Amino acid sequence: MLEIHNLHCYFAKGTVNEFHALRGLCLSVADGDFLTVVGSNGAGKSTLFNAICGTAETDDGSIVLDGQSITDWPEHKRARVIGRLFQDPMKGTAPDMTIEENLALANARGSRSALSRAIRAADRALFRDELAAYHMGLENRMKTKVGLLSGGQRQAMTLLMATIAKPKLLLLDEHTAALDPATAQTVMDITQAIVKERRLSTLMITHNLNQALTTGNRTIMMNQGQVLLDVSGSERSHMTIEKLLALYTQKSGEQFAADRALFSAAKAAEC
Repeated sequence: MLEIHNLHCYFAKGTVNEFHALRGLCLSVADGDFLTVVGSNGAGKSTLFNAICGTAETDDGSIVLDGQSITDWPEHKRARVIGRLFQDPMKGTAPDMTIEENLALANARGSRSALSRAIRAADRALFRDELAAYHMGLENRMKTKVGLLSGGQRQAMTLLMATIAKPKLLLLDEHTAALDPATAQTVMDITQAIVKERRLSTLMITHNLNQALTTGNRTIMMNQGQVLLDVSGSERSHMTIEKLLALYTQKSGEQFAADRALFSAAKAAEC
């Protein structure tokens, strides 16, 4: 379970460029919850993820994961229990290392012996079995350097790296946005299968409002560094993009300003 209470984060605090990115944000994520996260540009979505991972320093509040405060943990310690995927498929891997070497490092996450032993035959068998389920042929390219893979192949492999040593929390930061539509759907299918199979508590940022309402079991909408809307259950199952945007305007007093999200809404309405 993830518990975030009264989280504040400033950038350039005390200067003329001061920006209050997170403003007393509160959020509770139960074990196995899959939340989609949407919001206008600058709403604080990526800052929230950075605060959880420790790459953004917070000024007040607490972050508790599985009953233990990680508020003051350094980034490298949080990385042992939190998996994260980025929009850029180039991130999260060592491009000059092979597929099996990257997976071996990920599989040893949190272990003191992460770099102290050779890859075992049992490890290779595990990696091949996991990759075979993706139907991308990666299980037959274990000795291939990751930098030679396509964006979709690398993102699928990065997803396995983030989840092979089951994390307590998985963060997906627009992880399909840079892929072509067919590949993006393939990676999303793999994502949902892994999250369901391993019952991973997951947060996923997306600009696709249709995807936000059909993926996972909860949708939160952020505005000005806070959670403005949190919909789940029957309310979410009956929610439409038009209703969601109307609720946003009603609660915030402004129009939802994210071109990509509005484009996704328009495309969904056409289908």
